[in-house]
Amino acid sequence: MMVRSSRHVAAALLLLVLPPSATAFSKTAQNALTTFALPKSKQPTLLSSSSSDDSDYDGFSDGGIDDFENNRMDIVRSLQQTFYMPESSTTASSYNDDNAEAASYVTSSSRPRAQLDESTGRITNLPLWRVGWIETPGRRNCLNVHEAQYTHMFESILSTQSENSNDPLYFGHLYLPGGTTSAKSGEERYRLKTWREELDDESRFDNYSKSSTLKAPDISKETVDRSAVVGCLMQIVDHRRMEDGRLMLLVQALERFVVDQVCETLPYSVADVQILLDKEDVTFNRKNDKQADESFCKYLRGKAVTASFYYHDYEFNKAKLPITGGESNYVSKDQVPWLGISKLLPFAQFSSDDVSLDAANEKLISVQDSVMSTSNDAGENASSFPDEEIPMEDQLFNGGITWNPPSLPNVIVRRSLDTTDCDALETLLWLAMDDFCRATGFNLPEEVRILMPPEMDYLDILPTELTLSAQYPKIRRQRRLSYLAPALIENLEDVGKGMRHIWLNSPSTKARLLGALERYDYLNNKLIGQFE
Repeated sequence: MMVRSSRHVAAALLLLVLPPSATAFSKTAQNALTTFALPKSKQPTLLSSSSSDDSDYDGFSDGGIDDFENNRMDIVRSLQQTFYMPESSTTASSYNDDNAEAASYVTSSSRPRAQLDESTGRITNLPLWRVGWIETPGRRNCLNVHEAQYTHMFESILSTQSENSNDPLYFGHLYLPGGTTSAKSGEERYRLKTWREELDDESRFDNYSKSSTLKAPDISKETVDRSAVVGCLMQIVDHRRMEDGRLMLLVQALERFVVDQVCETLPYSVADVQILLDKEDVTFNRKNDKQADESFCKYLRGKAVTASFYYHDYEFNKAKLPITGGESNYVSKDQVPWLGISKLLPFAQFSSDDVSLDAANEKLISVQDSVMSTSNDAGENASSFPDEEIPMEDQLFNGGITWNPPSLPNVIVRRSLDTTDCDALETLLWLAMDDFCRATGFNLPEEVRILMPPEMDYLDILPTELTLSAQYPKIRRQRRLSYLAPALIENLEDVGKGMRHIWLNSPSTKARLLGALERYDYLNNKLIGQFE
């Protein structure tokens, strides 16, 4: 079969109907196995067949997929190998004359790679995975992708990496309640929007249903069941293709972002996004305490985001799926080592190689120097930044897109955000976590224990074999802790459930540390009451 355009190839791939949703692997091996099981009524159909009778089709056999399914998948793989050819292979020289046209459409259909614009701190051309759950930085997950549009999206991302390239493969994780079903509904609240459009939408705090999630502080109405504009930048670190056409992806959550510009919505969403740093990552101060404006902040933000990315090589090791064979081999569900994969989750691990920290720290120092010099220049010559638009971070907070975690009753009130620094909150949080572990017998995972400050080795917390480098900035250690500490209790009572959105949308490391501390205090107070 000779396919003559990328549109025809895409249509052919979508006609080979894959199962109708994409999800993450379950936390346990048994649940993970269940997510791969495909009901007979959901089995995909053949692209073309002389008969509609499927009485001979029995679904999965004990040894893998049956001959009928194998024939279908041979067609799928043939199309995939042509359409999703890596960049280094999409040259006319690799085709004969009869397939020269195929070479041209493969090359022309290649999408721009998502990459960091260091001048602004934006990720351009970022494919978005819009699903009904939330990720936060520092987490790792194994995704089971089997919806047609997202299989297409991830195959397109994988095809942008040339051979022998270590360039990161990025995509965006963006919360959309109900996932693709909601996106297809046509409702305005599920439309992909920029953060500016979200600020201008007066209906965004309307309560559409009784099941609406979370309450933002100082806002009387419940936030609506709607598409988010704050998401998480993800990196694909390993992948395998399954026999039935699904993709298994090992991914890590790196940074937060806000949607800045929508590029495409079909066949999947693509956007330019602005990386959203914590307040502690860079301070925007102008001489004589004059309010900084967006034009002033934009330059420094780009430098700060670039410096943050330099730390990724140390903060996220390059884990591999524990599956034998190369990436070109197709894996049956019986070959998936569920237990081995579960040991890689749910948190990312640090690298044992701290060589990259030298360059990262140098970059951070240059950012701090730029803040000082630019602040002085701007203070002496305010006309150099004539915009006077307030910084994006302030607009997001004032408009209720980012907010501080709500306080809890019956705990020590620690709302003095302006006077309590991250060092003090970090110490108090570790003391509270130590109390919690002794009262419950809970053992902290190694990915959390490695974040304990070395001077707190007197706690009843087991040390880790790998320790953080002395060159690693403590503010980044505190930022990682501010996401991981609340994740440990996110399924406990009302203090943790449904809070992942809050932690993602908090404007600062300090706010998250404070919110986590209050929740551990609350749990410890309840435990003490039970023992008395």
